[in-house]
This record gives sequence, C-alpha cells and structure tokens, in this order.
Amino acid sequence: MKVGSLKYLPSTEHSWQRETDIVIIGAGAAGLSAALDSSRRGHRVILLSKGNLRGGSTLLAQGGLAAVVGKGDSLNSHVNDTLVAAAGLADETMVRELVAAAPGAVRYLAGLGARFDNGPLGLEGGHSHRRIVHAGGDAIGAEIHRVLRRAVSDSDVETMENAVAIDALTNSRGDVIGILVGKINQTVDQGLDVGIIAARAVVVATGGFGQAFSSSTNPAEVTGDGLALAARAGAEITNVEFVQFHPTVLYVPGQRGQSPLITEAIRGAGATIVDAKGTPVMRGQHARGDLAPRDVVSYTMFQRMHSPVEPVANLWLDARAIGDVRLDKDFPTTVELCRQAGVDPSSELIPIAPAAHYACGGVRADLDGNSSIRGLYVVGEAAATGVHGANRLASNSLTEALISGRRLARQLDDALSSRSSPLAPPGCVNPAQGRGVESSTRETVSTKMSTHVGVVRSRTGLEDILDTLASAPDSPAAPLDLATLEATNLHTVSLLAAWAASLREESRGCHRRSDFPEVADRWGHSISLHVFEGEIITHVETMAGA
Repeated sequence: MKVGSLKYLPSTEHSWQRETDIVIIGAGAAGLSAALDSSRRGHRVILLSKGNLRGGSTLLAQGGLAAVVGKGDSLNSHVNDTLVAAAGLADETMVRELVAAAPGAVRYLAGLGARFDNGPLGLEGGHSHRRIVHAGGDAIGAEIHRVLRRAVSDSDVETMENAVAIDALTNSRGDVIGILVGKINQTVDQGLDVGIIAARAVVVATGGFGQAFSSSTNPAEVTGDGLALAARAGAEITNVEFVQFHPTVLYVPGQRGQSPLITEAIRGAGATIVDAKGTPVMRGQHARGDLAPRDVVSYTMFQRMHSPVEPVANLWLDARAIGDVRLDKDFPTTVELCRQAGVDPSSELIPIAPAAHYACGGVRADLDGNSSIRGLYVVGEAAATGVHGANRLASNSLTEALISGRRLARQLDDALSSRSSPLAPPGCVNPAQGRGVESSTRETVSTKMSTHVGVVRSRTGLEDILDTLASAPDSPAAPLDLATLEATNLHTVSLLAAWAASLREESRGCHRRSDFPEVADRWGHSISLHVFEGEIITHVETMAGA
C-alpha cells in the first residue's frame, strides 16, 4: 500500500503586513481562553476567526465539562475512566494533570460569569460517576463561548473576523515566526486578500477536521486548516487515525456536511437506542448498555445497520419515557433540533446514525501547547496531548481546551522573553509551493472517507481512498481562493488519517478494522507522522505513560 505526496498551496502575493507578540488561529474555547489570559499578562494578541466570533464547534457542544466536583466521585476514578476509554494509548501523566485541573476550570468560568445548572450532575458514556457540569440543559458550549467571547471583547485582544490562516512562515532555522493570512471576501467567489502577520508565537486552535467526512457534527468551517498548516510546516502529527464517531446524530436522508448532534446526556436520562422493531440495540453488548464508550456504541450500531440479513440506513433513539416536561427543561437544544427536522421526541422515535465528531489525534503537543517546532503552539482539538489516546472520554474535550489554553498563556511568558521580535520579510522563508487541489474533488473524497475511514475500515477500502487521494487533480492556475484552500487542507488531513489507519493493523479505541478485528499488543503505541519535502515520514514510538 503506497501513500501519495502532500499537495502544497499555490503561491500568493501579500498586500498587507502586521506584527504582534502572539497570533492565535481559532476562536473556540481553547483559542479564546489562550487569547484572554495572554492579553491579561500584557502580551499583544491578534485572534483570528474564520467566520465571525459566533461560529465554531464550541458553540455547538451539548454535553458539558467533565470534572470531579460531586460527592462520592474521586480524581482517581476520573483518571481511570479516561484511561479505559483511551484504550492503552493515553499519557497517564497528562491525564492526571488534566483531571486535577478540571475543577479549577469550572471555577474559572464561574468567575467569568458562567451560569451553570444547579440540578444533578450529568452522566455520559464511559463515566462511572455523575461528573458532567451542564449549562442551559444541553447548551454548555454556547454558555462557555458567551462568557469567553464577552471577556475577550472587553480585553485588549485584537480580533480579526473572516480571516483564515494559509501557511506558517519560518526562518532559516525552521522556527515559525508568523503566518500568511487570507481575509475572506464576503462575495460569491470568496477570494482572499492575503497578508502577513509576523509573531513571536503562532498558536493553532482550529479544532478538528470533521468536514473531511460526508456527515459530521462539525460546522462547515472545520476543514482541518490548522492541522494541515502544521503538517506543511513539518510538525509531528500523531494518533490521527483515531476519529471518534458520535453514535447519536440526527439522521436526515440525503443530508451532507454538518448534521445535528443528539447529546449523549439524553441517554444518561434514560433514552435507548433501538431498531425499527423497538429492540434495544445495546442490550447484552456492554455492561453499561447505552452508556458504553462511544466507540463501542457506534461500532455496535454499525454492525446492526450493515447486517447482511436486514441492512438499514439508520437506527432510532427512543426518548419518550423521559417525558415532554423534562425533555423541554433539560434538553431544549436537542428538542428544538428534532422539531426543526419534523420529529417530536416526546412522542416519536428520533432517527439516528453515527457521524464524525471529534479528532482524538492531531499535532503532537503537551498541555502547555508546545509542538515539535519552535514558535508553533497547538491547543484544543487540533492538539494530540496524550489525554484522549485512542478514544476520547465524553466531555473531557471542553475541559482540556480551557486548561491547555490557560496553561499556554502562562508558559508563553517565559518563552516570549527568550525570543526576539519577529522578523518581517525578507527574513521569512517562503512556504513550499504547489498547485493545490481542485475544489470539485471534495464530495468524492468526503464520501470515500466516510465509507473507508469511517466507523469500520479495511485494507481494500483504505487502498481505495489512498488511490483516490493520490489521483486528486490539481487546482487550475489562479489566485488562491477559499475553496482551493479548504479542498487542499481536507486532502492533506484525509491523506494523513487514511495512511495512519492503513498502518494500524488492529482494532483499538475508535479505530476498527474488519480485517484485523482484535486488539494487538504489538500495536500498543502511537503512530506519528511528519512531512518532509512533500513525503510522509512515519515514526512508531510509545507515548510517555502508554
């Protein structure tokens, strides 16, 4: 099985230039918290948002913050649940640091004015205790984003909306010293007004790459931009084959792109996954039933949906026993999404199917955001810190985003004191150049990614997607626009994920192979990749504590 070469972006001419201490790419929980705390420490910060500040994945989060704040729970229990879900690939040191800091993250948000629910803590898949902190029933993401966005707007952080990072700029030593940025023209052609932001620290906080798949809970702007930028710069990428598929995503026939999430907490309240005959799908499949880890639930659903006897396009979520009063009170977001699709969850079954949800891997970094490249930092879903390993424990990700964003701000005090002011051109080394990828390839690639790099993978399927990626046509010679940038970034992350999946000949966590259905001890380690002159270099090594 061969892997194709990486596609580089077309050359661009820049028409403007800025200089700052820190430029942060992405305005979700990780980017906002890093920006706010960095600004409070006296650093000049420019925060880029691909759309406006009211977009992104954080706003859509329905689950909550996982933290040991309730009676009868313990830090060791939270650690153990995280390690079990991670299927042997977590860094226990990072997990313990995350769990220990989680209650402080909740207090931090409360100090900013977050309005958390006063009712019982939530219970989600893989958790042995109720430890999920909620807001607005199932609107925790919107509340976190609201308080962080307000605090940032009241700070000295400079925000740049409708701006996308294109490539990292480096010096002769390979240190990242800035980025190429495209201001997106709000017109039909979505052309880019390209400029340079020179900075002493570049922070990637762009989230995952859900739009690489035909169905995802991620919004349209989540196209792997930060991961692709870091890969082209030569950063180490790890665990990228581990993509978590959320089992309960609202199924709408023929729908592509973003699909509405049905929060896992509704199963914690008593909802059950059933087939068309009303038979519980998870009965006898796992000790925790419908609250088994997400990889187990999604895989069990996949097997039922692809039964050779009676294949089906979707299954159902039965939430009727919860009652309309509690549904409206505790799950208003879910109820509204269902009603928009013509489903009344208090009296009807909700059609569901697994969809791409969360990238457990990404740019290798620690909880302070340090990557393998000096000057490049990564936080949030774009980072692979070792906390999630082969499968993320529900509601650990928002907690991680807040903790890593704040830790990054603290450690940048020392890092920036040893770095001189950023070098403006001609001190920059131009990024490698190519033709990019033809934007019309996106639908074909995303369909094959869902089919072959979805819940279950196989050698023949992975060979097919890798062949498709290798033969992807170049973009026609023209000024770089948003469509070409996104198509090229999605091609890059798809190539990395499919190649890593083809190498891992076992089933572990949220990576399942039909031709290698068992966990293999010899694969109890991480696969790391980096790009050198367009070629993907593979490293196999054990993460600390694994």
